[in-house]
Amino acid sequence: MRALVQNYWSLIRGAKQWLGITLGLFSLAFAGAVVVGLAKPSLIQEMVDHLPGGNETGFLAFIFFVKHNVTVMLITWCGSLVLSITSVLNTIGMGFIFGGLLVDGSLAYWFLAIFPHGIIELPAMLLSNTFFLKLGLRWTFQKDAAARKRAFVTDFQDSLKIALLCVVLICVAAAIEAFATPKILAAYEKEHCAGIGVRLAIQEHQLTINHVFPDGPASRAGLSSGFLIQKIDGAATTGKSAEQCGDLIHGRVGTKVKLEVIDTAHSTTNAVELVRELKP
Repeated sequence: MRALVQNYWSLIRGAKQWLGITLGLFSLAFAGAVVVGLAKPSLIQEMVDHLPGGNETGFLAFIFFVKHNVTVMLITWCGSLVLSITSVLNTIGMGFIFGGLLVDGSLAYWFLAIFPHGIIELPAMLLSNTFFLKLGLRWTFQKDAAARKRAFVTDFQDSLKIALLCVVLICVAAAIEAFATPKILAAYEKEHCAGIGVRLAIQEHQLTINHVFPDGPASRAGLSSGFLIQKIDGAATTGKSAEQCGDLIHGRVGTKVKLEVIDTAHSTTNAVELVRELKP
């Protein structure tokens, strides 16, 4: 076992320049997603809504996560043979997704949703992308055909070794994500993430209900898109961002939140009291 660990460590150290490139691409994409999320939250919300995944937990979720991540890794591996195009695109895509998830919700929720399994999954995916990047590009810097062939064969063997290691790490991460992460998030959501079933936006400097989810507290109370919210639990919404107002609305399951809303269609102001619920 010790010899195996040392062998992998030597392998990784030998690719530190390529690892630096991979981490650089990931970091740039991560920062870009944060900027886009702050400037245009709707784009990030649309991206998050289309991310793969479902409501399953346990063994079905474990199979889904393993299948999805291993498939992505294999596609990236095969595509990397064409000048590492898929390696670059996959690394940028991961950075953008992680950055987008960061600005889509609270920092605490992002940490709890990502960290338990991400501390294993993310290094595995970045490590595999590093060696796939090396596989697709290093041979192009060799001066003669024989050197290019040797470099390609060596890098192909190294990428196979790393791929096998990363598959094992992906399985471990999938087990954590399927069995442990849902329990951690459920406990957090009951305390912090219950809401009233609306999506908020700032329009013409006023907090506006942008969307009402069916069968939620807001829908049952007769609220609809276009309503303005003047106060949340007595606090004025003027000058606050949609995210700040969302934090005021969210809270523990079963607790109440009072809103002062304006029905713009009928020019009436009403006070409503809603009970927070988790999203179905």
